[in-house]
Amino acid sequence: MMKARASAPGKVILFGEHFVVYDKPAIVSAIGLRAYVEAMKSDRGIILDGWSGENPAVKASAYVIDQLGYSGGLNLRIRSSIPQSVGLGSSASVSVASAAATCLLLRGELDLELIRRAAHLGESLVHYRPSGIDTTIATYGGGGIYTRSEGFRGMSLNLDEILIINTGKARRTGDLVRRVKEFRDAHGEEFEKILEDAEGIIWEAVDALKARDLELIGRLMLRNQELLRRVGVSSKEIEEAIELCMRSGALGAKLTGAGGGGCVIAVAEDEKIPQLMEALGRRFEVMRCELMAEGVREDSFPDPS
Repeated sequence: MMKARASAPGKVILFGEHFVVYDKPAIVSAIGLRAYVEAMKSDRGIILDGWSGENPAVKASAYVIDQLGYSGGLNLRIRSSIPQSVGLGSSASVSVASAAATCLLLRGELDLELIRRAAHLGESLVHYRPSGIDTTIATYGGGGIYTRSEGFRGMSLNLDEILIINTGKARRTGDLVRRVKEFRDAHGEEFEKILEDAEGIIWEAVDALKARDLELIGRLMLRNQELLRRVGVSSKEIEEAIELCMRSGALGAKLTGAGGGGCVIAVAEDEKIPQLMEALGRRFEVMRCELMAEGVREDSFPDPS
């Protein structure tokens, strides 16, 4: 095989971001936005879209090459529908798809655990203490509960789709993870109470998601957002988007991912979604995304047009 192609989904964290770094659970789902990678054999080195140098996709592919004992090089090409640096797992998806395309090229099949390990190594280049949640969901897809010590446990989220509002403000995940650590170091007792509250929200949210209780899901999102606000990872843009969501008929909204900008997620009754999208679309990019999307897979490579 001289060429292989793979894709991997983006993700949203529905509840629990940042606190997952401290081994509290988070609820996560793959979404219907994907990154696509094509890998071709070459004479030497790993070249990504014409450039050499270290980045998450290259590092993930290099790990697979090393583990499979390949001595040649690779050319990688990337296409992605996932906005970058806004909390939707773009770099993890690209890393997973790169590792998967490399694995397909050299082995002829997908080794999911090898792909996950390779992508996690790639993520370490751009994220301070990556929790592993992004690479896990991009690899396995679906939805479920993730903890750092126990990994991913799949569960059915009885919620078909969610609104994603892109504030347009890029940020670095590592900077925000460090900000939370600084808060913990300065306010240890308060932080422990926040962790306890965050975990309680998770277990309430599990029941609410199983029952598709949209009103409760919305209230829990707002409670989770308050905790994230207290540890310093909200922003003016996030608060503006949440306020607009609530004024326009949403049942709840919160940041997703690292915060500091990036994306907000919102839930609403089906009949309210069109008016929400119209109102939000005057100020922000709005996406209506399916949840529980398929994980990494062999795939076609999209036309650049």
